[in-house]
Amino acid sequence: MKNTTRNVYRSEAPAKVNLFFEIFRRRQDGYHDVCSLCCPISIYDSLIFEPLDSPEMEFDCQCADICKPIGNIPVNGENTVVRAIQKIRERYGISTGCKVRLVKRIPSQAGMGGGSSDAATVIQLANRAWNLRLSQQEMLELGAELGSDVPLFFINGASIGYGRGEMVKSIPMSQTLYFVVVKPNEGISTAEAFRGCTQSVTSDEHKRSPDELIAGLSQGNWTRIVDGLYNRLERTAERLCPTIRKIREIFKNLDCGVHQLTGSGTAYFGLCRHKKHAEHLAAQLRRLTDCSVFTAQSITKL
Repeated sequence: MKNTTRNVYRSEAPAKVNLFFEIFRRRQDGYHDVCSLCCPISIYDSLIFEPLDSPEMEFDCQCADICKPIGNIPVNGENTVVRAIQKIRERYGISTGCKVRLVKRIPSQAGMGGGSSDAATVIQLANRAWNLRLSQQEMLELGAELGSDVPLFFINGASIGYGRGEMVKSIPMSQTLYFVVVKPNEGISTAEAFRGCTQSVTSDEHKRSPDELIAGLSQGNWTRIVDGLYNRLERTAERLCPTIRKIREIFKNLDCGVHQLTGSGTAYFGLCRHKKHAEHLAAQLRRLTDCSVFTAQSITKL
């Protein structure tokens, strides 16, 4: 993209893994109250934002070789990037347009937050490019209107979300975490996973708490981190996508003490002791599955 009169703005949109996910009762608005502790990781989509003097909006999306999308990624109003820009233009009376290019590396229907991260990132780019001077809180509230996971991508590092996920706060981490992530070729929509889990969330009794995990992350206590990991949706996701169960069984036979589903899936991750451990497991998993396999580490949001 070339523009002789305006700057071009670039940023990376990180993926996430859910270290903890619990579901509570269904709300009157149709959503469920959740508790979700997420960690951004070093797998990124790329966004390039070019403001225009004309009112047109152009959006282009490409998938890098590393990304195997489930179906076609929408380039119209169904894409969270397009929806975010449209909402900003309408709310703040922006009459000029933009060119936006998205390069996808985060798998879709994976529970890795790719669409939500893209939306949060383009809000921040538009804020800079159009000189809107929005505060982080204003951007967070705007993101919450686009999706439950969008607000967490305005937080530096790990965060915990409550409500339907829109009420977020930062969680301190005293060490870098390393992951190997396995993404089956199949996908699961978040709505499908929640529908399949309704029987287990009719009561708030016997629900898990994130306190052990939060303490472990703050202290750098590996045992408490391992004991605290949890995802309520995992068994439901296994019923919807039997490949997840197969991956879990493979992990059981590898040198990886803790592993679980992220979000509503279908991506499944192992928590590794260090970078070389993650790379070693990734090599084994590539031999044992026909899935996409990534290594990553926890990051502070760009």
